[in-house]
Amino acid sequence: VQNQVDEVIDVMQENITKVIERGERLDDLQDKSESLSDNATAFSNRAKQLRRQMWWRGCKMKAVIALVAVILLLVIISEYLQVHTP
Repeated sequence: VQNQVDEVIDVMQENITKVIERGERLDDLQDKSESLSDNATAFSNRAKQLRRQMWWRGCKMKAVIALVAVILLLVIISEYLQVHTP
């Protein structure tokens, strides 16, 4: 009977050790999961910020092109009027 009790105690000690190790692994996994979630949020925020920056850069470029086109048009009209004005 004592041998059986000793065997049961050994098995229970092994089970407790395994449960503790499993708990530690789960804690590590939870930490990694939280870190990954934080990194994903930071990446998403940075992507939105970059998208806005690129949109404004595109708007500025279009404004510069439009301004150059207007200036060229004014120069052409001015030259045309100088040539054709008596």
